[in-house]
This record gives sequence, C-alpha cells and structure tokens, in this order.
Amino acid sequence: MADVYFLDLTKSYRKSSVEMLEKVIEVSEGLKIINRGTVCAVKLHVGEQGNVNFVRPEYVKKLVDMISKAGGAPFLTDTTTLYSGQRHRADLHIALAREHGFDFAPFIVADGLYGDDYVEIASSKIASLFNRIDTMVCVSHFKGHLNCGFGGALKNLGMGCASKGGKLEMHSKSKPHIDLDKCTRCKRCLEYCLYDAIAEKSGDIIIDQNVCTGCCGCMSICSERAIRFNWDAASSDIQQGIAKYAANAVKGKKTFYVNFLIDITPNCDCFHTNEPVIAPDVGILASFDPVSLDKACYDLIKEPIDNLHPDVDSQVQIKFAEKYKAGESSYEIKGI
Repeated sequence: MADVYFLDLTKSYRKSSVEMLEKVIEVSEGLKIINRGTVCAVKLHVGEQGNVNFVRPEYVKKLVDMISKAGGAPFLTDTTTLYSGQRHRADLHIALAREHGFDFAPFIVADGLYGDDYVEIASSKIASLFNRIDTMVCVSHFKGHLNCGFGGALKNLGMGCASKGGKLEMHSKSKPHIDLDKCTRCKRCLEYCLYDAIAEKSGDIIIDQNVCTGCCGCMSICSERAIRFNWDAASSDIQQGIAKYAANAVKGKKTFYVNFLIDITPNCDCFHTNEPVIAPDVGILASFDPVSLDKACYDLIKEPIDNLHPDVDSQVQIKFAEKYKAGESSYEIKGI
C-alpha cells in the first residue's frame, strides 16, 4: 500500500499554497531521489495557447528551487503534440512555455523538433530524452478528460512521454465524426486539421476516417460540439495504451509525482478554451506511486468525474497500470 500525501486546500493556512507545497515535499521526502549533481527532468504540461487552467508556474518554480537546493540540476520538459497547435513543434512549444511563465529553468522538448526523436522501450515509442535521464519529478493537473474520464499522473506519463508516433499508436482506434444536425458549416475544424482529414463534400463537413489520426484536436475547437466520439469503441484502448506507455516511460527510473486538484476542469489542458470547473479546489497530493496517486485523486472527486462521461470507465487506466506494474491502486492518505 503506497503512501499518498495530501494537502487539503479546503482548510485555511497561515502560509500560501505555494509555500505549503514545500511542506508537502518535505514531509513526503519526495526529493530523496535527488543527489548532488543529479540531472532531474520536471515533466509538466505548460497548457495550450488560450488555456489558463494548467498548473501555475509559481508551483513549478517552487519545486525547481527545491530540487536545485537539494543539489540537483532541474530542467522542464514535455513532448510535441499530435494535434495542430502551438505545441505541435518544439520551437513553438518552447516559446509558448515562456509565454505562460515557465521561463525560470531550461525547457527541453523531449521528442525533438518534429516529435520523431524516440526510442522503443518494450514496443512503446518513448521520447528519447526519457531514455537518457534516470530521475524525474512528474507534475500533473488532475482534471476531466474526453477519452479517459480523468487525466492525471498516468496520462502525463503515458501520453506526455510518448513521441508523435506513440501518440498516434494510442489514438489509432479513436476516430471522431461530425454530427451534421449540429454542424453549422463554419469550417473552423477544416482549417484547423493538420492532416487534411476534414473536408467539405456536397455542402457537408466530413471527417475521412482513413486519413484521420484520431488526435481529436478538432473536438477542442468546435464551439457547437458537433464533433462526436464513439466512447465505447475507443476509451478502453486509449487507456490501456496510456497505462502501458506510462509503465515503460518510468521503468528503472527514480520518480516522484505531484498532482494538483486545483482548477478542476472538464477537459484536458490541451483545449484552447477555458470551461467552468466541475468541482471546487481540493488540494495537492504527492506520492512515489502514480497509480495510487491518481486513484486517491479520483476518489476525492469521483462523482463529478463520473458524471462527465457516464459511458467512460475511467478505472480502466488504473487496472491496466497495475497490470503493467506502473504501481498499485491501494493507498493510505497521509495528511499534511
């Protein structure tokens, strides 16, 4: 049974939540993985352009400062995206990271300029940088997710440490379609799609299933919610892929995980827009086990997560993560 450390932000403290984060790390001994001279990757998501709900840079800076104080050499990292956007290419991703306030440490895109720099680890296409480091702190925003019910540490590892080819592999069975009754023919999705999978035929907008990569980026920019998804057909496949990739990404590494149950949105930080939260701020949780950590976060906001997508069983990723030995689902909460 793994220990999950919990800072309850529904309570009042004399110190700010950023300062209290330091207490979480100290009590959990999260930085015992750091030795003098340790090169440490801080895996995060800097948020897509237009999104403001990602983990705030003040929290990440506190972690970076603590790693440096412990003798480590921290840097920030993430991978390129499969969908079109500001994070699709490394140079644009780096510029966006700076724009969003992550300018206090080096930012390295783990899978290269175009997202094709990877190594195969147990048949998973993992961004090559993660094969070159042995120490990582994973910082995740726990929130809802279209395909998985929720996205937390496992999503940040599995999808977030994969190269473009790996992301494509995980999405290979998830293809959206357009509900023509809701579609206004604005053509925004057509202009957005990087892969020319969306076209106009006989006055209708359609998605070519043979060309579509399944990245589902078009769903994030459709204001009419006319782009639909067959949840039952794809969710379990994606979650299994995420669990497998997560396990392979951290295999043999010293890792520590911090999840932020703050600004709990219905969708991923990859969305270009900001939607109303589905639950009040809960707290900051940390553990050496990503499976226990995600399970504890889910248990704290189970009802709003389950209500988001009733057809999606978000526990599939937990079950497969245990199967692939990424961690265990049983946990004990340790209050801060």
